[in-house]
Parts: sequence; C-alpha cells; structure tokens
Amino acid sequence: MIKGLSYQNGIFFIGKEYVACAYNNNGRISDWVKPLNVKTILLMVSQVFTSMPWLFKLFTIIFMSLIFVPKLSPFFFGFTIWDGLPYYFLFYYMFGTHFIFPKTLKKYHGAEHKVFSDRGIIKQSRLYQIRKAAITNRYCSTNIVVIYFSSVILVSLLLFPFFTATKAIMWASYLAVVLVILINLTFNKRPMRLIRRFVITVSYYLQKQVTTTEPERVHLMTAIRSYRKLAKQEFPHLIEEKKIVKREAKKLAIVDVTIIPIGTNSPSVSHYVADIHRILEKYGDKIKFQLTPMSTIIEGELPVLFEVIQAIHEVPFEAGVQRVATNIRIDDRRDKTTTLAGKVASVNEKLQTNSTIQE
Repeated sequence: MIKGLSYQNGIFFIGKEYVACAYNNNGRISDWVKPLNVKTILLMVSQVFTSMPWLFKLFTIIFMSLIFVPKLSPFFFGFTIWDGLPYYFLFYYMFGTHFIFPKTLKKYHGAEHKVFSDRGIIKQSRLYQIRKAAITNRYCSTNIVVIYFSSVILVSLLLFPFFTATKAIMWASYLAVVLVILINLTFNKRPMRLIRRFVITVSYYLQKQVTTTEPERVHLMTAIRSYRKLAKQEFPHLIEEKKIVKREAKKLAIVDVTIIPIGTNSPSVSHYVADIHRILEKYGDKIKFQLTPMSTIIEGELPVLFEVIQAIHEVPFEAGVQRVATNIRIDDRRDKTTTLAGKVASVNEKLQTNSTIQE
C-alpha cells in the first residue's frame, strides 16, 4: 500500500521498498526515488526540517527547550528552579502540529489527498479530473490524531476519581499511545465500526477545515510527479495505460501546435521547446511529430492528440512560468486517412505533374 507524506516544500510517496519525492526547487519541480532505508529517512527528515518556516522552527526549538533544558539544569547549575514541561508533551507536539500546518503545507496535503482519491490513472494529462477529486482521505494520518486526543480525554475522565488531575492526564497521555497502536491495527475490523465511524467523521471535518486547502496547479503537478516516480519503480501496474485496440483503418488527424510561455526573463524559448519534445518522445508509439521553425506538427488519433496537447501545455508551467498561450490548428479529414507524409507527397506529386506539362 502506498502512503503519502506532505511537507512544506513537496510530497513523499512511500512504498514497501522505495520512497519517491517531488518538491519545489527554486520554482521548478524536481524529483527523486530512493530505496527505503536509514539514509533515505535521514534525507527526508533533512528536507522536512530545512523547508519549515522560520516561525515553525522557532516554535519547535522553544517547545523542546521547555521540555529538556530545565531537566538538565542540575547537571550544569547544581539546582532546579522548574522541572519543565512533562515528557508526554512530546506526543502533544507530534500529534498537535496537525492543527498548525503552514499554508503551503496544507495545499500539498490537499494535492496528496486528491491523487489518492482519484479513480483514474494518475498522469499530468488528467490534471483537470484529479483537481475535482475529493480532498479527504480515509487513511489520512489525521485519523491517528483524532484517536490520540480522543483517547487522552476519555482515559483522563476515567482516571480522575483515582488520581490527581495532573497524574490522570499524564497516564492518559502515555496510555493513549498504546491505544493508538491497538485501534490502528484493528481499525477495519467489524467490531470497530462505531469507533471507525466516529474517527472518520471527525477526521474528515478536520481534513476539510484545518489540515488541507484546495491545491493550485503546481501542488497537483508535484503530487502527480512524486506518485508516478514511485509507481514506475514499485507499482507500474497502477499507471499502465490500456492499449488502444488497433482498428483496420485508423482515423488519424494532424494538429499544428504553438506553445508560447508569457513573462519569461529571456526572448529565447528553445529550452522550453526541447522540454516539450522530450514529452513528445514518450508518446513515440502513438504519434508522429515534426518540429518546424514556428511550431510543432503532430499526427495521431484525435483522443491521443488531445492528451498529448494537455501534457505539453503543462511543460512551461512546470518550469515556473505563470502564463502560457497555446495555439492549436486541427486538420481532421473523415473521408480518407491523412498523414504528414501523405500531405507532403500529394503536393510534391502535383508539382512534378505541373513541371512535366510545362516541358
């Protein structure tokens, strides 16, 4: 089962043997996939921590200092003024930070959920459909947050008659971790249906109102890139296209496409064209294409052409461009099959015929 983990700068998707990541790298989407081991986990921790907003880092440092520094004071100063925050506050930090996600993290979290919720093949040409998918996820880690804090409240109430309030909350905070593990292991069992219904209802509310917001194009593209990176390595069947059944006579069309990135820092666009043609090469078994000085001409079946156009239209956006103008001309002849080579050959034939008549 694939698991997702969003952070301030991108998204991790985690499988049984590999981890994939796509992230914002100075305005462009970069990605990697690595074996799931200690080295990769340390890389993930590093990326998460360095991407945190400075206020979040400051909050983390102050919070941890309030737990550990007072407890170390006897070793350095020989006396204790205050015992500091209890150790179980580490669990409050671990689970409670869900409620203070930074704005960008909420958008990546929303994009991660939409990728999981979509029922089709996850690919950039289906961006519009993925955008419309549900922003809630039945298996989101918010479930664990709900279980933990609900357990703390419930167990505290049960222990109040036997302990002081401080002791009751302390034991409840530790016992809640055990309950999280036990409930999570049995979450989908039939006897747990009432607990499951409660947890999911509260979790869905928190996901919609607190831990996610509607993602923008860049967040969705990042989620798609990360998911596909892992799937290609570990679960290729999840992104395999159904083969188009070959018909006796293919209905081919020809499109002339010009993609114009607007607002770039340079008048040159050749590197965008090169990136677009790398995408076209991935469709090499379905289309034929030809670069001209002013545009690109593509030949293929019309449904495939629309998918290709959507894919190459996204290329400048992935490079950080905020506006793209795409001009498309379609030549779709239904009385006979037309091809790039056939159109050129027809003109050449007429030129040769006219030349012969003049002689």
